[in-house]
Amino acid sequence: MINKDFLLKLLSQVGPSGDEGRVSRVWREEAEKFAKKVYTDTHGNTYAEFGDGKPTLMLAGHIDEIGLMVQYIDDNGFVYISGVGGWDPQVLVGQRVRFIGKDGKVVKGVIGRKPIHILKPEERDKAVKMEELWVDFGMTKEDLEKVISVGDYGVLDWDGEFLTDFRLVSRALDDRIGAFIVLEALKFYAQNPGETRVVAVATVQEEIGLRGAKTSSYFLNPDIAIAVDVTVATDYPGVDKRTIGDIKLGGGPVLAKGPNINPVVFELLLETAREEGITVQIEASPRGTPTDANFIQMERGGIPTALISIPCRYLHSPSEMVDIRDVEGAVKLISSFARKISGKTKEDFIPW
Repeated sequence: MINKDFLLKLLSQVGPSGDEGRVSRVWREEAEKFAKKVYTDTHGNTYAEFGDGKPTLMLAGHIDEIGLMVQYIDDNGFVYISGVGGWDPQVLVGQRVRFIGKDGKVVKGVIGRKPIHILKPEERDKAVKMEELWVDFGMTKEDLEKVISVGDYGVLDWDGEFLTDFRLVSRALDDRIGAFIVLEALKFYAQNPGETRVVAVATVQEEIGLRGAKTSSYFLNPDIAIAVDVTVATDYPGVDKRTIGDIKLGGGPVLAKGPNINPVVFELLLETAREEGITVQIEASPRGTPTDANFIQMERGGIPTALISIPCRYLHSPSEMVDIRDVEGAVKLISSFARKISGKTKEDFIPW
């Protein structure tokens, strides 16, 4: 069984790109319970290792989330914000937020907009823009500036909750769930290890350009890598499966297939899934993926890379949804794959 208490604790931390330290500390504390070596680099990526043989397998899941930043405080104490990462401003209206202010103090507020009663007809028909929103902390400018500064980070005030035994909703499942999976996979591998040296990495700043994946993969120079992220589920109304595929919650972890993916690693993962009785879904990815896998594949002389994703509904919203059975399947698949490749070298993954 996976550690749900650790998962919910991880999801509760504030960690937009550039301010991932609270998430990193929780991830690191869990890693130190079983990993042989745990450390953090100057970029903020955190590593947990087990094994000292061959090959070196890197597992990457990013701990950062989309967030908000204080841009300007007006004379009445209303705070105007910028998005950290890719927001749809429509989901922000009326949301409660929490910001990390001076001395790490949590300051809570609400995102405001003119109410529908005084919106002009032409305003009602237009999508709201970020610059039309503000945060109301309920304070005067004088009081607010004692606890909040320009450049401070915030997130929506939502944490993880299980709606059913299997369906989990939360902000930051993109990609806190991936960071959780790589560490759980390392733990399961450590219980019955092979020769492979496995390094789980909680990468930073994915949401603003896959930056932590680049620095961590250059540093490690692994023989093989697997990035773990979420992908768009297509099992709800209004989604055209003809253009983005058929991906279901509860249908199993998703293996990407395309030019970003080493074909040898892909086939070995598929073979491992069959051997372990793990149901997987296949996602066509005809170009570089918008995940850590994209930069890892291109680092140094090229790193044989795969991408395993968890189907997720309502991405980049306060209520992202996953099925925990897909998470369990990914953990089992990765730990089994790590044992399967014991003793191999990078040359074993030359595609043709």
